[in-house]
Amino acid sequence: MLKSKLIYLVILVSMFLFYILFVDSMSLMIFVLTAAFPFLQLIILKRISSSVKASLITENQTINKNTESRIIVKIKNNSLLPVSCAVAELHIANTLTGESQTLTTMLPVSADNEQSIKFSVSYEHCGRIIITLKSIRVFDYIKLFSKTINYSISREITVVPEAVSISPEVETTLSTMTDNEEFSKIRPGDDCSEIFNIREYSYGDKINRIHWNLTTKLDELMVKEYSLPVSTQIIIIFEFCSDPDSEDRLLRNDAALETVMSLSYHMIGNSISHLIAWYDPKTRMFNTEKILSEEDFSAFLSSVFASGTYTDDCSAFIHHKTENSESHYSHALYISPVISDEIFHNFSVLRNAYNKTFLYINNGYDLPDYFRSSDTAQAVSVRYGNIAEGLNKVIV
Repeated sequence: MLKSKLIYLVILVSMFLFYILFVDSMSLMIFVLTAAFPFLQLIILKRISSSVKASLITENQTINKNTESRIIVKIKNNSLLPVSCAVAELHIANTLTGESQTLTTMLPVSADNEQSIKFSVSYEHCGRIIITLKSIRVFDYIKLFSKTINYSISREITVVPEAVSISPEVETTLSTMTDNEEFSKIRPGDDCSEIFNIREYSYGDKINRIHWNLTTKLDELMVKEYSLPVSTQIIIIFEFCSDPDSEDRLLRNDAALETVMSLSYHMIGNSISHLIAWYDPKTRMFNTEKILSEEDFSAFLSSVFASGTYTDDCSAFIHHKTENSESHYSHALYISPVISDEIFHNFSVLRNAYNKTFLYINNGYDLPDYFRSSDTAQAVSVRYGNIAEGLNKVIV
């Protein structure tokens, strides 16, 4: 724009010198038209800018990491005059990680027409992405002047972690609890208070399981399969803290999300209800969500994205130990990107869980000497970039 103004100034001076050297009506007319031309451009720009409208469209509301997604900016010119150059400015920010970037592009828009700009972007880390159309800057035909039209149009994209498939070597144990009112949907058991299925008699079935009423009606031996009570007292304590001075904190946070998602989805697939507990630094509250389906996990993930990370180490575990001391669990799984000797010891001697597994999210090289399995707790190293290797060692 500065270059255009300098060029115009040189032309104006030249026309003025031309008028001085050749004093006649033609040279005067040319000088006057050259001097008046910017005012004409200003009037046209004002007219055009008032007729320009913009909208913002995102093709996907939920995507995985490093997956391309298109953002579309539509500019509508309702004027009878074309727009020679319009510059759109987009601001993209990850509210979870604090990362941000600005994208700009320019394009012409014909008279009484609409033009679209398509951005293909991908996101390296999980979080809630806020895309905001900040402004559209419209230029006159020779770029002497511009008019900025401010907007506040925002769209949201959620970048979710990707669950890894857990190997069949991971053993899923459905433990029986006599005081449990929930039963497995995929496996029969021996709890006669709930019938799992009724089927035809097979050799070896116990006589006391014959359904006599149905056998009489169908004139064929039918037996009852009883249900298997499943332990719903599995809790995942999810620590979403980070060290601001750590260079790989974002990678650890992503791996922590992928770890909790992989474990939770594995249990959902095996019809094992469980609890996920986490700390919300915004409300300073310790939250617990019962997970029965993928929709429940999505609600948990939205809450985590809204609350964000925190730098207070191990807040979730500290609150769990304080607030859930009276609760009892068959298994407590603790997922954390940070570790200390004190926290590991306190988790190992936790009294309200029969089985305990500490999943430490790390780079694979900074494992402390004290971090090893014992009679009271299982220690699992989960290396970001290959979390499946660590999860294959977990026994739920």
